[in-house]
Amino acid sequence: MDTENWDDLTLTAYIDGELDDARQNAVLNAMENDATLSARVCRLRRTKDWMRTGFASATPPPRALPKRRTFRQVLQSGVAASIMALAIGIGGGVLGYVSADRGTTTLAELADPNRVILHIDDSDPDHFGLLLDYTETFLREHQDSGVQVEVVANAGGLDLLRVDGSPYEDRVKALTEKHSNVQFIACMNAIRNLKRRGLDATLIDDVHTGETAVDHIVKRLQQGWTYRKVESLSDI
Repeated sequence: MDTENWDDLTLTAYIDGELDDARQNAVLNAMENDATLSARVCRLRRTKDWMRTGFASATPPPRALPKRRTFRQVLQSGVAASIMALAIGIGGGVLGYVSADRGTTTLAELADPNRVILHIDDSDPDHFGLLLDYTETFLREHQDSGVQVEVVANAGGLDLLRVDGSPYEDRVKALTEKHSNVQFIACMNAIRNLKRRGLDATLIDDVHTGETAVDHIVKRLQQGWTYRKVESLSDI
């Protein structure tokens, strides 16, 4: 089958096991007959593996939340360096040109602590509540520093931005109404997967869509943003 019929959204869903049986088998059969398609899937799978292993290896020290000094130290630490090093491999070398002349520590130092992207992919309301607490405090304490914050949700994290699934709809609305420098972004791939399962994908007002979480994160990394994956309080 022509590889042009398979976009990255579908292939990512295939890798995550989120397609129905018929679509999973269709992709598998197409891969068996098309080496180019198979290579694309391998590249996408490798990217996700890099992300998972990189985040799993990041073990930040215990710290209170939220504190400006602690947050900035974390962003400049070896944890941030490992995440930035991980990003070098995303997209089959999208950021490879950066690593040619600079080590991973320098890459971490290049990340702008005033432009932060926070990534959540689980549906735990407690995690999201802590994230909102931190975001509100960070924006308030740095209101004169020109900071920008983006919260990107995919997989289970999308539930926290849905009208019928989030216990924090009012808080998200209040944040976006009060702060023009904070945005909530829902992964297009996760939205499409919900719709395929027949679930309501109506999002909270002012939540942005349009691209996958991976695409958006890679774009921000290229633009010098600081990235943090939020899985629990101790990971912020």
